[in-house]
Amino acid sequence: MTIVEQIVSREIDAAIVYESEHVIAFADHDPINFGHILICPVVAYETFIDLPEDIALEINRVAKDLYRRIEIAFQPDGISFIQNNGFFNDLSHYHLHIFPRFKDDQFGWVCSELGVQSVDKLRQTLVNL
Repeated sequence: MTIVEQIVSREIDAAIVYESEHVIAFADHDPINFGHILICPVVAYETFIDLPEDIALEINRVAKDLYRRIEIAFQPDGISFIQNNGFFNDLSHYHLHIFPRFKDDQFGWVCSELGVQSVDKLRQTLVNL
């Protein structure tokens, strides 16, 4: 049973901010910034591609609502979304992170050693996937 399923079944306590038959959203216990929320299906779909369309749509509706609520509550400089799959999904349960960002929060994007890629190489490699 995943951590999310344990939260849904109330085996693990969480600060739940939204719940329906198909989707739950709760505060991350180890947040990037205060106000960091996870939005998840109540059923353990592991990846983005596994999500049924109706659940994906509800997750996006919830994300829009939480975006507005985070703006009002925290007045951030921005809001970030992150969603990881495969090895990088440490819950083995689809979840979308949404969290407020502040200019001095030190959260950052670390790039690989590839460096800046030419537009021609990007077109050749990615456009016809």
